[in-house]
Order: sequence, then C-alpha cells, then structure tokens
Amino acid sequence: MLSRFKGLKVFFGDSDKKNSFKIIFEALNYGFIKKELPTDYFRKFLYRKDIKNYMDYLSMKEYYSILESPKLVYSDVSHLLSNKISFKLIAAKYNLKTQNILGYNIKTSFFYDNKQHTAENNEQLVRLLKKQFETLGKNKIFFKPVSGIGGFGCFVIEKNTLESQIKIYGEAVLSQAYIYEAYIEQHKDISNIYANAINTLRIVHYTDTHNKIHIVSTFMRFGIGKSITDNTSDGGFFISVNSETGILEGIGRQEITRGAGTYTKHPNSHYKLEGFKVPFYKEACDMAKDFATVFPNRIVGWDVAITPEGPVMIEGNHNPGLHVSDIAYGGYCKHEKIKEILKHIKT
Repeated sequence: MLSRFKGLKVFFGDSDKKNSFKIIFEALNYGFIKKELPTDYFRKFLYRKDIKNYMDYLSMKEYYSILESPKLVYSDVSHLLSNKISFKLIAAKYNLKTQNILGYNIKTSFFYDNKQHTAENNEQLVRLLKKQFETLGKNKIFFKPVSGIGGFGCFVIEKNTLESQIKIYGEAVLSQAYIYEAYIEQHKDISNIYANAINTLRIVHYTDTHNKIHIVSTFMRFGIGKSITDNTSDGGFFISVNSETGILEGIGRQEITRGAGTYTKHPNSHYKLEGFKVPFYKEACDMAKDFATVFPNRIVGWDVAITPEGPVMIEGNHNPGLHVSDIAYGGYCKHEKIKEILKHIKT
C-alpha cells in the first residue's frame, strides 16, 4: 500500500495543481465512487489543472479486475508471453517477425548455432563472445533477462569494448538466464528524436466475444539521457498516439514515481513531439493483430519497434501496464471497448 504513495512528494512540489479545496473534493469523490483509497487520483496526475474528467480514469480495482480476469487472461498463454525464449520460438514457427534471436544462456550453458557451449568465468565468456561476434558479423549484441520486465537488467555488449563490459556484466550473465539478440537498426525518423534507445510503440489489443481483434489504444515511449531503454519504469516517457493516424498527440509524460516530467519536445534532441507521424504505424497495428491470433490472451500490450523496413515485434506483455495507457488515452473509462470489457467481466 505504501508504494502507491511514492509519488506524493512530486505532487507537493507540482506547480500545476488545482486549488487545494478542489483537489480534496475530487480525491474524496473519486475514492467514494470508486470505493477505494484515491491513490490513483495522484498517481495519474488527476490533480492537475488540465484534467477535467477525473472520473473517466480506471481505479485500481478496475485495473486489476481486467488483468486478473480469467475471461480475458489465460495463465498458460501468459507464461508463453513472459518467457522470451518460448515467445521467440513460437513466433518463428508461425513466421511472425520478432527481433532476431542470436542465442540464449542458462547460467554457464550457452545455446546458439544449434550447439551448446560452456563458459564458467569471465575469461571464457569473452572468448565465447569474440567467436560469436566474428561468426555473426555484428558489432553490438543486446542482452535481456529471459523473464525480465520493465527493461531492468538489459544491456548492450559492443565488440570494441567487450572485455571491459564483461568485467561489469559477466557475473550477472553467468549466474542468470539471458536471451541475446541482434541490435535493431531503428528508423532514422525515430532516431532523430532519440537515438540511444529503441523507442517502441505499446499497442494494446482486445479480442471481443466474437473473436474480433480491436486496437484499444497506442502510446509511444522514448528514452532520455543516456538510457539504452525506453521503458517508463526506467525513467523514459510516453506520449499518446492517435489510433487512426499514427500521429503523436498531446505531451510526453514520465510516471509520477520517475519524476513526473512533462515534455512538448524531447529533452535531449529538442525535437517537437506532437504532430510526428510514426512510420509504418498501420503495419505495426496489423502485426499486433497477427500476434494476437497466436498468443490468444484477450488483452495484451504489444511492444513494436520500427525499422527502415517496417515493424518488428519486441515482446508481448500479459500485464500491459494499463495505468500508463489510461493516462495516455485521457481516461480509459470513456473508451467504448473498455466499457465493454468492464461489463463483460462482471457477468
């Protein structure tokens, strides 16, 4: 419970708050109508002056009722989505395009080129990766935990700095399970905004009771500073994408527990955000729908990167962080498909 109040210090320093009486009234009303403590009133910035429709935002109870509903989320499918090895292998079987998997390891056992290799210390790991760099002809390899979330534990190993980087990451690699992938070449228009990370679309789909797949909403995430990931849980920010046009709308926001920054331009490149048209947006949505037929949870958040050749699926999230989608959309409870979902899970 206390973790829900982590952003309160941001709230007290926020100069864009409504007046105190209005905040007290709205927070109490939100809590009374939603029948819970009004922590999300603060977590979702509903106290800010520009928010008029504060009751249109999901409560914590509504949020969990969706993500924990056995009518929408199937545990066996969720396991396949959360394990990055199984996700990649199943996608490949159905000819669905994902980030190219180079191999994986389970502690000291490494699997690539249809062979098992062993590295028991940093020196052996350096030798193994040198051979892999030579075989693949790559200069960068992206490592991520097999079951990780939120971008935590991800890092890039570069050919030219291999030995120094293994001094930093070797212990983690040799004691855990990682998947390693080819480093994606991002579309230049997106790199113009931020080039240090692969900035992805989060596309949320819903499959209705007639098995029709709908795109509920989309937002885009950007890394900031020197971060190699775009995850909002790691300090990146998000901005709404118009589901029809693929154009960025409104302002970029950080989560309240990550500083609650707001951006009309990217803080590093100073590139204007609103009005930017995401390349291959329709193709990205079509790709999400294709994956939804193979991984049939009825609500999933799909992370899609955009390359010069088109979209590439990064991963599917069985727990898609709907609180961020809720903020980006401007209140999920006014969305017809969310209304349909909430009604469906109550029957």
